[in-house]
Amino acid sequence: METVPAQADLYQCPVVESRTVGAYHLIAFVAGEIAAVARPGQFVMIRQSGPALDPLLPRPMGIHAVEADLVKVLVEPVGKGTVVLTDARVGDRYSVLGPLGNGFDLSGEGTAVIVGGGVGMAPLALLAGTLAGRGRDVRCQLGFKTRVQAVAAELFRDVDVDICTEDGTMGRKAMVSELLVECLTDLGPAAAEAELFVCGPGAMMRAAVETAREYGADAQVSVAAHMACGVGACQGCVVRAGGEYRCACNQGPVFRAGELEWR
Repeated sequence: METVPAQADLYQCPVVESRTVGAYHLIAFVAGEIAAVARPGQFVMIRQSGPALDPLLPRPMGIHAVEADLVKVLVEPVGKGTVVLTDARVGDRYSVLGPLGNGFDLSGEGTAVIVGGGVGMAPLALLAGTLAGRGRDVRCQLGFKTRVQAVAAELFRDVDVDICTEDGTMGRKAMVSELLVECLTDLGPAAAEAELFVCGPGAMMRAAVETAREYGADAQVSVAAHMACGVGACQGCVVRAGGEYRCACNQGPVFRAGELEWR
């Protein structure tokens, strides 16, 4: 995929919703300019507005949903930067840069098989709704460690979702790669015309890509990487793709599976 031309801008966005969803935190803020042009698979760089310098850098967050002039993100509080984001209250403001990055290519016509793991499922919700709205056959396979994470699957609207957890506390006790094999097998010969959209832990994504290859299906993968700028300036988020190093921010985060060199 090509490098995205710069089209993002920095906005001061008021928070209108901030609530816990299982192990994650859903935050909605007013960002009409971003909502108007955001595409599934893109992300924003976000930090609380104000003079505080700790944490200094914004955090990259996949766009989870867009509703009118609202943009929603789903945050997993795992470090100081993300914990600070989840402390936001209605009326607080975020400094938001976006939309950023390459989104998913939605031009295909075959069955869309969406595969998400953990908080990696967050940007896939917007994708699923968009594809379903275009009349495409959408099948979602979501995997989590345990129920407290899996309850976030309720955020997927108007699409069929198969859920599994590693400990069996919600949905089937299985790995999401097992659900994927069953899904592609059920498609029969049509599996070769299907297209996978994958986001989650590296090992899960690699397993999904290998499974897609076995069935002759194409796949697009959204990679997660540590980012400082989000626009390709710092070169801190490089991945190996197409025989070279590419920035996950402005040359990704979505790549064709065949381009990525898995470590």
